[in-house]
Amino acid sequence: MNIQEQGRFTRGAQIFAHQIRMLTQGITNALTVSLTASCMWLIFRILQKINILSLYYYCIECYVQLKLAVGQYFYDISQIGITFYDVKRQEWIYRSAEDFIHKFWYVTKHGTQITSFGSWLAGSAAFEVLGVFALTMPGITIFFWYRGIKTIGSQKLRGMDYVQASELTKILSKEKVASNIKFAGLPIVKDSERQHILITGTTGTGKTNMLNELLPQIRSNNEKAIIVDMTGSYVNKFYDPSNGDIILNPFDSRTSNWLPWNDIVDTEDFDDLASHFSSNNGMGRASFFDRTAELVLAEALKKYAVSRD
Repeated sequence: MNIQEQGRFTRGAQIFAHQIRMLTQGITNALTVSLTASCMWLIFRILQKINILSLYYYCIECYVQLKLAVGQYFYDISQIGITFYDVKRQEWIYRSAEDFIHKFWYVTKHGTQITSFGSWLAGSAAFEVLGVFALTMPGITIFFWYRGIKTIGSQKLRGMDYVQASELTKILSKEKVASNIKFAGLPIVKDSERQHILITGTTGTGKTNMLNELLPQIRSNNEKAIIVDMTGSYVNKFYDPSNGDIILNPFDSRTSNWLPWNDIVDTEDFDDLASHFSSNNGMGRASFFDRTAELVLAEALKKYAVSRD
């Protein structure tokens, strides 16, 4: 396994581990929300089933039961009692343990409420909590799923908008900035025809077809274009001398007469023109010979500048 393959393996393993961690975190969050909702529902139902006052006296009753369970081994039951604060009377009172237990369960409403609450807690409470959990879990899962789709699919951070070609055509036409130059029916922006346009792609992607579509439109608009035709395919397809087309090619019999001195105005233009006839880039061993050839050509052009012969 080479270094490149090791890097791919490492990236794949890290991505997989990260996805597992994120999935675990998502499941944990969903469980936490569902359990919280279930607990809140349980608390809400408890507050419906029992009031604070009944719970207060029930706590005292439990304490009295504990005193009886322990104190009966040391005292007579009739001697065991409790002092507690009576909420109704708003004072501290003393009552025997047996009397308190009897009144709690058989005289006051508190015992009945505690009994009803205990029956509910042992019966349907668990089903209610499970029902809330069962409803919340898929609900929060769908919510997280929707948030993920919304965040990834439609949230724009910066940059251009991605639209279909048909929609872009409508936008340009609506804003009245659509040019009459089009590629596959899609107009470019008006007044940008003479700006730089990069057409890139591998073999067979349609670069030549785009240019074949562009050139007739330029001609129909009575515009001018300079075409560097390396293979001669554009000349064979579009050259028409009746439309004023001109060929500049010393190896083509149809070429127009052109002299290099036609493009020379200042002395510096000799060197500039000569530099275009070599592959000199200022680097490598061949740069000396390229530069020398440029100097020879520049001097020759200067020598025959008057006679142009």
